[in-house]
Amino acid sequence: MNEPKRKGARFISALYPLPQQIKEKLLSLRPEVMEKTEEIRLRAGKPLMLTVGGAPMWISSSGGVSYLPQSPLILSAEQLRETFLNLCNHSVYSHTEEINQGFIMMKGSHRAGICGTKIPEGMRDISSINIRIAREIFGSANRIVERMGPKGLLIAGPPGSGKTTILRDCIRQLSTNKHQRIAVIDSRGEIAAVEASVPQNDIGENTDVITGSAKKEGIEMAVRSMGPQIVAFDEIGSHGEVDEVIRSLSSGVRVITTAHCGSRDDLYRREVTARLINSGVISCVALLSKAGGDIEIIDISGENG
Repeated sequence: MNEPKRKGARFISALYPLPQQIKEKLLSLRPEVMEKTEEIRLRAGKPLMLTVGGAPMWISSSGGVSYLPQSPLILSAEQLRETFLNLCNHSVYSHTEEINQGFIMMKGSHRAGICGTKIPEGMRDISSINIRIAREIFGSANRIVERMGPKGLLIAGPPGSGKTTILRDCIRQLSTNKHQRIAVIDSRGEIAAVEASVPQNDIGENTDVITGSAKKEGIEMAVRSMGPQIVAFDEIGSHGEVDEVIRSLSSGVRVITTAHCGSRDDLYRREVTARLINSGVISCVALLSKAGGDIEIIDISGENG
């Protein structure tokens, strides 16, 4: 299946929690709009909006789409609440841990960001939801895989720059083409999207997945029990995770991970990424600018010895 069809299908697969009226409007969009849509933004009492190729687009009440708010389709508070309950499968309590972190994982590795009033039990009075469309772009990591050094890889960039998409393609290429044994720590189910024991995303032929585990514990578990050559996970964010990465290198295991960074300078301003680089466990940084934009490959093997 070619890439445009894959992306169109992914857009459609992310519509399941929406009210029928909204879903019908979005299903009537032109295929090229579906293919390029990155986000579906829903706000109570506000226009329904898409992020398409990095730019905002408005859905009209008649079902059209434009770069200007012309007779926009307004989402009601009740429609937003219906979407939220559908995302939770009408069991808000079972999603408390995710909601406390500001998101809900969806089928197909899509993710819904949640805003509302924070309470100890989670969140109430939901005011906005941002559905981020998961994508598979085969070949997006070609340059990175070619330039990877002998140690680990950090994929860094701002939110929405495609870090998880590129991480997924790195895993697929290294597993299938380079025959590397890879263990994926898929804490939120975004990388592999395992359903009924089968990954819904192509993560290669030589890849094992631990879903739902905290990253630190997952890395330790994978290194101890699966004998991987590479451990991959998304969004390194704590010193405990860096500690586990450093220990994995002493076992001969390389790591591929991602981090939020807006620029090259940010790599060294953030304590976690600076420590990761200075520890010597990675030899290459792939710095992304925006979704579909340039990728700067930084060889840091000389910097950290």
